[in-house]
This record gives sequence, structure tokens and C-alpha cells, in this order.
Amino acid sequence: MNGHRYVLLLGSGTDEETRLRTARDALKRGGKILARSGMVHAASVVPGDGDHYVNQSLLFASDKVREEFAPWLKTLEHKLGRTAEDEPCIIDIDLVGECDARGVMLWENLEKTAHPLFRELVEKVLRR
Repeated sequence: MNGHRYVLLLGSGTDEETRLRTARDALKRGGKILARSGMVHAASVVPGDGDHYVNQSLLFASDKVREEFAPWLKTLEHKLGRTAEDEPCIIDIDLVGECDARGVMLWENLEKTAHPLFRELVEKVLRR
């Protein structure tokens, strides 16, 4: 069970920690949270975006292969209230990588981890 380990980034432009807690609870229905970083409140990393966000990374175990897992995450976002018109984003759950049991990345979406804040959050869950 839970044969795949994924690194996720959660974020909410509402700056509400409850959004991330709700997302974590929903994620538990599809696997197990193995590690999580603390929550970070910060200004948007997107130039010109004046919103503040709360972000967190998770190390998550699931039986789903990546080709099934990624669409499942997007469906979950929708169930949690995300729409294309969200301004700011209510909830964002990004799949940023897949790793082995030692935390070595097997696949990584470098676009999602390009910003130092997100890289730091990811490193926190991989070091546990």
C-alpha cells in the first residue's frame, strides 16, 4: 500500500491556514501524509501580484501512479472550491515531484520549484 511518494506544494491566496488544513484532510482520503513543512505566510512570488499567500509542502504516499494522481489532485482542488476564476486562488495543490523512500527525487517539475521559497519548503519534507 502507498507505493508512490509524492512531494506536493499547497497554497492559498486567501492567506487562511484553514484552507490548507482542509486540503490536508481531503488528501488523507487518497493516501498518507508522511511529512509536512510548517506553513509560511508570504507575499506572492509572482511579480505584480499584491496578494499574500500561505504555503506548505507535504511528502505524501499513495497507491496511485503519477498519471492517475495528478488528475486526482485537480479534481480534489475543484471539490475544495477552486475555479478558473479564483482571484486570488482559494486552494492550489501542485504535484512537484516523486521520490524514493530515501527522499531522492525520481521526477521533478522544476517549474514548480524554481522559486527559493518553494525549494526550501520541498527540502524540509525531504530531509525528514
